[in-house]
Amino acid sequence: MDARITKSRLANLLSYDWLKIVAAILAAVLVICVFFTTVKTRPGKYHTFTVYGYRELVEGGDANGFLERLQADGVLSYDVLKTEQETFGTGQYANAAFTARRSTADGTVMFTTTNRTDEEDPSVTVISELLGGDQHTMALDLDTYLSDCEKYLIRFFGENWRAGTLDRAEAEACFLARNGKDRRYRSEAKRAEGVLQEYERFEHLRSDYIFVCDRLADGTLSYVDIADEKEVLHHKAFALGKLSQLRNYYYYAETTTNEEGEEVTVANSANVCLFLFRNDSDEGAAAKDVKNDLRYEALSYVRALVERFGA
Repeated sequence: MDARITKSRLANLLSYDWLKIVAAILAAVLVICVFFTTVKTRPGKYHTFTVYGYRELVEGGDANGFLERLQADGVLSYDVLKTEQETFGTGQYANAAFTARRSTADGTVMFTTTNRTDEEDPSVTVISELLGGDQHTMALDLDTYLSDCEKYLIRFFGENWRAGTLDRAEAEACFLARNGKDRRYRSEAKRAEGVLQEYERFEHLRSDYIFVCDRLADGTLSYVDIADEKEVLHHKAFALGKLSQLRNYYYYAETTTNEEGEEVTVANSANVCLFLFRNDSDEGAAAKDVKNDLRYEALSYVRALVERFGA
């Protein structure tokens, strides 16, 4: 049988079977894409850390890449698989975009301000309009949040949680409950590596919690109070005005008068604050019943803000 490849035979093959060849290539590419999409771990509901900037706030020069650096440097825990940042501004579609994000519970923390929005009523501010009244449940109550975190630490370090030794069995059980079926930890070796990372997560959380509480005690950080629908005040945000370099991350434009009596526009961050979105039902729950173990990642973020922009 003559099976030689000749120009005429090759031409006939390409003339009649080229569609089959293209279809086979496309099918192979599709199979490869489906395979890698299937085996790749996708960030879950709580595995994404998202930072928002609201209304008049503008991103400073250090905003670009700040979150990625935190993730790469291990400031955020190993279980934060994705970081995002978005600033909504005051454009025509800003509120619509923000509403759309929150309709799917997107967002971890948000920068806003205590800038006045009513010249006749100093109590009306950007943040009070956003979180006041029956809207206050959008943000976590910081008193409850910090108390919850302490109870969470007691669960893993004991009543003397500041100096106690980590209960590794309890930490491993927590890891397996959250990540036992995660594709990242299918092998025994990977699972053992993940457990060690979980131990580190608890140690870092303890340190970060102490740091934030100490900065609240010494006045570096303070609270922004917002009234609910019954006019009861709640600590709803961290006031960041004492972080002298924060304008390099977020700022608002302010018009002031210089020594020559001329009006100039400057970047200011004195009234910038940060609140934490309420994205789970764990607020006030017993430590054993917490479903979102990553809800305290925001404390690591707050500490990073103080250390980077507080000098």
